[in-house]
Amino acid sequence: MESCRRSMTAILLALLVLSACRSAREIVRLPDDPPSAVLVADVSVLDVESGSLSSHRDVLIRDGRIASIESAGDIELPEGGHTIDGRGATLLPGLIDIHGHISSPTGPPWTRSLPDDDANLQAFLYAGVTTVLDMGSMAPDAYERRERLRTGEQLGPTTFEAGPIVTAVGGHPAAIFRASLPWFLSWYVVPRMTREIATPEQGEAAAAEIAAMGADVMKVAVDRIPPDAPRITNESLAAAVAEARTHDLRAVAHIGTAQDAIDAAEAGVAAWVHGVYKEPLSDEQVAKLASFGIPMAPTLILFETFAAFGDPFEPTDLERQIAAPADLAAMNEVPGSFDLTRMRSLRGGLASSRENVRRLHEAGVTLLAGSDTQAGLIAGASLHREIGLLVEAGLTPAEAIRSATLHPARFLARTESPDFGVVKEGARADLLLVEGDPLADVANLARIRAVLKAGVPLERMARSPG
Repeated sequence: MESCRRSMTAILLALLVLSACRSAREIVRLPDDPPSAVLVADVSVLDVESGSLSSHRDVLIRDGRIASIESAGDIELPEGGHTIDGRGATLLPGLIDIHGHISSPTGPPWTRSLPDDDANLQAFLYAGVTTVLDMGSMAPDAYERRERLRTGEQLGPTTFEAGPIVTAVGGHPAAIFRASLPWFLSWYVVPRMTREIATPEQGEAAAAEIAAMGADVMKVAVDRIPPDAPRITNESLAAAVAEARTHDLRAVAHIGTAQDAIDAAEAGVAAWVHGVYKEPLSDEQVAKLASFGIPMAPTLILFETFAAFGDPFEPTDLERQIAAPADLAAMNEVPGSFDLTRMRSLRGGLASSRENVRRLHEAGVTLLAGSDTQAGLIAGASLHREIGLLVEAGLTPAEAIRSATLHPARFLARTESPDFGVVKEGARADLLLVEGDPLADVANLARIRAVLKAGVPLERMARSPG
């Protein structure tokens, strides 16, 4: 049996290497000779905190940061610098996906495609997503990739990592892995993607281990997926969260019901992810959740996408520019053997999910934009869809943009004055230049003229003109 396991491990590693080495078409890259300075000339600058635009501004970028912002014509371009024409465009911070998954298949679930980290990293950047909180990846791979990205060894957004997900024995996502993967794959993936706990002591040990790995947050699954899966006990949840806090590590909770949210909040988590999507909230529950002062990432696009599987799929222009044509075509080629029952069961809750978001927002809950990129969602483009859904749920365009810039930056940086997620002097020059005014039409966020990472304008090569 041991020799069989070793053989299966070798096969798995070979598959992962082949996946990592796939030569997916490059859609974003650094220029061969990056300019020493960049001037975005005569542009409208979006103040995401106030939700106001300042027109006819020059923005000078040097050494990866915003050096100065002045009236148009008042800044002289340094020698060796590069000018970007900002006329008719808006400059705003690079977007932040607070619930991304970098090691996610690029096609829909029925294609059973392997993850392609490089393709997803490029897709995020192409779409102007310059920061991602990766809400669950295999350890230690995720932390090693994070460092390569931060040092510039690998091109992609800045990432923050949750690492393994703490859950009940047989809970989410271990249950899904075991049900959907061959045994040798689940044998390899489950212990690297999760920490299954049955007691408070095991919860404490898992939290200490995840903190020692260097996680930026600890994700705890409180939701039941599938509905009959085990759920972490409140005692184990509280013990894991408390132990994480002793290591200055914050916990975020994957929830589905109001009780999940309350239990997680009372255990001391710092954020909710997925929101309450399984039931409509009462007035008392809305008030209760708002009283905790905890931000929430609703990930409406995840449930809307899953619920729509089997219906005709029409990609956006941005999705056509990013995704492989085969992956887009596969969205409309669901095999008869693929069971859509559980996906379609989500349809009945979509309206109440949006209404919950609207009411929680009005009650003062801070919303964070995240798209939970996984099979069936196109990295980067899915965050644009999420921002649009937040507007449909009742947020103004300015509020929805704030949920994908300043709010998640404050959460990740643990300060009210982060040096990213804003356009201001001294801030990190992770920036997005879009056509028109996104406050007038949030869809303008996808009409991208330029993306800058650490002050360098990226070269973007669309797969299709859209």
